[in-house]
Amino acid sequence: MLSFKKTKLVPANPPSEEKQQEVIEQIEELSRRENTILLFFDPCHLQHNVVNAKRWQPKGRNGTIQIKTNTGRKRINILGALNINNITTLTTLTEKRCNKETVTEFFAKIRQHYPENEIILILDNAPYNHAKYTTIFAEWYNIELFFLPPYSPNLNLIERLWKFTKKKLVHNTYHEKFQIFKQKTQEFFNNQKEYQSELKEMITKKFQILHTV
Repeated sequence: MLSFKKTKLVPANPPSEEKQQEVIEQIEELSRRENTILLFFDPCHLQHNVVNAKRWQPKGRNGTIQIKTNTGRKRINILGALNINNITTLTTLTEKRCNKETVTEFFAKIRQHYPENEIILILDNAPYNHAKYTTIFAEWYNIELFFLPPYSPNLNLIERLWKFTKKKLVHNTYHEKFQIFKQKTQEFFNNQKEYQSELKEMITKKFQILHTV
């Protein structure tokens, strides 16, 4: 029996299932280190525009709800580090480009937040993450970088937080002014405790394995 529904987008060339499982086991081993904070790091680029998403609305074409849109030319870059143990997130919101300078500034913020702990950052292979400038600063801040295999966003648990963030802030939601949009985004992260029950259901240590299409 068939059903008519959306397809699902996945990376074209994910690592093998064996490699993904190996990385998951490595992450689990890192999480057991004493006096260590394990953080999933990644920036989120949130455009000032509406994402057209499903919602309940009256049947029939004439019942379709219309929502205003913006130009989408401005965006907020959110640098985030997710602590999976207590589902808390350290964030920086900026209109600056994500580059080695903004990333290392955020590393300093992480070190200041966790002054006494060993820190391991799980992150992807963006060029600014691999830059020599970045890796030197990480070593200086005594932050260990654990790079995920290419094309494996399923292994970076902060991606689930970004999906939730977009759902709350831009799915079928219109913010007329960029300043209002920026304020609402900051309020969302300032009040993240309000969403703890939802986030705990979504963000778990149960990793998804991507299968070859």
